[in-house]
Amino acid sequence: MANRQRAEARRKAAAKAANGGSGSKTWMWVTIGVLVVVAVVGVVIATSGGDDSPAASDTTAAQGGGLDDLPISQPVTVTGDPLPAYSPDAGADEAIGLTAPTLDGLNFNSQPIKVDAADGAYMLVFLAHWCPHCNAEVPKLLDWKNSGAVPADLRVIGVATAVSETAVNFPPAEWFSNKGWAWPVLVDEAQGDGAAGKAAQAYGATGWPYFVIVGADGKVKVRVSGEVEPSDLQKIVDEALAS
Repeated sequence: MANRQRAEARRKAAAKAANGGSGSKTWMWVTIGVLVVVAVVGVVIATSGGDDSPAASDTTAAQGGGLDDLPISQPVTVTGDPLPAYSPDAGADEAIGLTAPTLDGLNFNSQPIKVDAADGAYMLVFLAHWCPHCNAEVPKLLDWKNSGAVPADLRVIGVATAVSETAVNFPPAEWFSNKGWAWPVLVDEAQGDGAAGKAAQAYGATGWPYFVIVGADGKVKVRVSGEVEPSDLQKIVDEALAS
């Protein structure tokens, strides 16, 4: 009888130990799972942390986030004589053949942009975010680019100018992003609410949109103001680069 009781006690003890071991294994896997989750969350937080490097700013702008914090005016250094004011009704443009001033400025992410014929022929496109003609022209310019007709030796640079905090489509960084602008943008140095900026004044701008094409020789080839159809712009560009 005593032997039978001892055997039964050993069986129950073994069963209890087996159950306890299973519980320990279950707790061990739960613990490991929690640690894995914590580790993953830690990695996500680390990679999502703030980064004010230019590359991070570029990504933010491209994705349309954080654009309200980007500058609406940047310092611009003008080297050389300013061009005379453009007058589309004056007949021959007196700026044709003059040496264009060089520009040293910054984009929305405060990265340097230099406008200089030493880097080749270029076309400046001065745009105001509130201008209805600019809003109509940008899609045409993008169609022109997507057609593959833009000459490979022509640099196209947008200039965000005439900024007005009380006008539509403010701020300009968001406007350029929403429009899908595909070229570099120089942010003009503001000279008053809605007024032509420093770079625009140096190039004689009097209306928007405003185009200035400068050849590799540094000379002004053509200036145009207002909406331009892609086919007409192609002719203007081809003739300018051939002159």
